[in-house]
Amino acid sequence: MKKLLVSLGVLAGVSLLAGNAEAATKYVKVGHSNHNFVKTQRQLKVNGTAKKVAYTIPKGTIVEVTQDNIPNNKHDYVRLDMSRLSYRLRGNHHDYGTKRILATTKTFKKVHVPKYVQYYTTQLTYPSHISRNRVADGNLYAGLKIPDNLDYTKSNPTQRIYVTADGYLEYYTKAPMLSPTVKQVPTVSAKITQVERKSGSSLTKLYTKKAVPTAIAERISKTGSQRYVTTINRRYRVSATVSYVKQATTNVGSIDMATQYQVKKHNFFMASDVVFPEE
Repeated sequence: MKKLLVSLGVLAGVSLLAGNAEAATKYVKVGHSNHNFVKTQRQLKVNGTAKKVAYTIPKGTIVEVTQDNIPNNKHDYVRLDMSRLSYRLRGNHHDYGTKRILATTKTFKKVHVPKYVQYYTTQLTYPSHISRNRVADGNLYAGLKIPDNLDYTKSNPTQRIYVTADGYLEYYTKAPMLSPTVKQVPTVSAKITQVERKSGSSLTKLYTKKAVPTAIAERISKTGSQRYVTTINRRYRVSATVSYVKQATTNVGSIDMATQYQVKKHNFFMASDVVFPEE
């Protein structure tokens, strides 16, 4: 009987320790917007969802994550959105998704939206009953609007500007329009060394030490870490591109909204929302 009582006591102690350890573990509250930013608290070696794809993320890197919790899970899991990271980390793959990672505070720290991506609204969401999807991802394409009758089977090469979650300014001389995850290499990927942005201002100034093409930047110094500046001007204007149903060309299938910008007096747009007319 004594042996039985001792065994039960040991089991209870082990169970209590396990419960205390689980209770002591804390988890990051990711949020429900399209863009959730966290900073890695340790180096991560992450497997992609595609075969033979692996990524190494240094400690202290700001990344974008997507909450990925299954209803029966006790805790929050996240996936890293590698398409939001600089070319030096994501490489040249077709699949930029990662496998699920337990979102503990030992791995991630929740951070505010970095100032360098505040040229667009990252935290906007719509109620589920609204027939409108938020698609803004920070990618700027040359032009004023999404072209009418855009053929997505073709590459439709154009200029693209993008600011990554880990703070790199990337510029593409010729990139497939509205296809940021298609295999492509940036013309330049420059670490942002300083950001100048006033609250409520339409201007976001991004400074780099590395040279950025004169198509979008100006050289302001020959020395120091702020040698080039790229100014993104949000115009607070929107454009619309109407897509019709193929079987009934008079019926509107969807409306693609785009926010207008200017970079060095050149027009750029960002796909921001897709609106579905209610029947």
